[in-house]
Amino acid sequence: MALCRSVAPTGRAAPTVITDRGKLTMNTISRRYAGALTCLVLLCGCATREAAIVGASGAAPGSLYANGKLTAMGEARLAHAAKAYSEGNEAQAYAEFLVLAEQGHGESQYNLGVMDGDGVADGAPDIPKAIAWLQKAEGAGYPGALFQLGVYHYKGVGVARDVPKGVAYWRKCAAQGDNDCAFNAAAVLATGKGMPADRASAMTLFAQAGRGPEAKVAAQSELARMYMADGKHSDHVKAIEWFEAAAANNHAQSQHQLARFYIEGVLVKADQGRALSMYQRAAAQGYAPSLNNLAILYRYGDGVTKDQARAVKMFRQAHEAGMLEATVNLGDVTFMGWGTRADKAAAVRLYQIAADTGHPAGRCRYAQALRHGDGVTRNVALAKRLQEAAGNAGYPCHSDEPLGKSLFNTHGKGRS
Repeated sequence: MALCRSVAPTGRAAPTVITDRGKLTMNTISRRYAGALTCLVLLCGCATREAAIVGASGAAPGSLYANGKLTAMGEARLAHAAKAYSEGNEAQAYAEFLVLAEQGHGESQYNLGVMDGDGVADGAPDIPKAIAWLQKAEGAGYPGALFQLGVYHYKGVGVARDVPKGVAYWRKCAAQGDNDCAFNAAAVLATGKGMPADRASAMTLFAQAGRGPEAKVAAQSELARMYMADGKHSDHVKAIEWFEAAAANNHAQSQHQLARFYIEGVLVKADQGRALSMYQRAAAQGYAPSLNNLAILYRYGDGVTKDQARAVKMFRQAHEAGMLEATVNLGDVTFMGWGTRADKAAAVRLYQIAADTGHPAGRCRYAQALRHGDGVTRNVALAKRLQEAAGNAGYPCHSDEPLGKSLFNTHGKGRS
């Protein structure tokens, strides 16, 4: 009787497009204009510094934005807007941004676009007005505007839904080095939802999004899976490299996948220690498949000191997270009293939970208990139906054998 091991998910969901980056550039502002904020306090010093800079730039007196750059007065104004926003005075911040935006400052135009999209100015979102400001920001060369314009067209917010146009905006800002835009464009091109799929372009964009100091872990793991897939783009060496990159960034599913590779010697040289480390890192994040598989190692003492009680605890954690394989495994140790008090009735309830959701091993275990009246009232007819269902799902089920005997034989052979 096979133990229920957790494998890497195969029917994974498509990568989720990022749509919530519509935030003001407050962090950027606070870093760039820390000096200007100081100047607001030391007004006399600021006036002297401003006069020198304005004179040097050739900007007209009172100008805030000239020759593609903020003047010292403009920087102070932007810092004042940032301060007002951080203090919750959105109306004042809007007014300050508006003055700068009207003189052509792209970042302020972008901020107005976000604020109008959130309804800051008029109390209700004004998407057409937001889009108008974002388009001006795009024209001024501010890349964040391209991201938000892509979101509006991709989702059809304030405009007719146009996925190709949304992706075009994202590809344009990806070309300027924006990883969020690269990820979004890749996510759509990989799935082909709303426009023709382009796997090669998706992989290139995922690779961009997965590199650098702002690398997106989701891009790394998705690219690894794409390289694992069959077809002309398959490359297992690159798949391992990207799984390793995602695992290094603490992506639990990638850590789990690598652990399976290392423990089975698939695509890499078998390395029990490395597998154990990966399982432990993923399990520490509460990743149920790794908790289940790590519990199996502790149950049998496979590469670790045998610890049945610890195995039970991990099986229970994974079961409570909804992992049906762990539900069956917890039922096994509970039925036999391995690492916990034996309780056949409680074990059968666990098997029934798994069986009721269609889990083949759960159906088989429940069938065996029903056939022999182990921990439950005997019901041969139901046992037969469950046995057939398990067999039809490809799980060999011999319910004629008492469950305890099956489990004991499996335990005696070690991990199966």
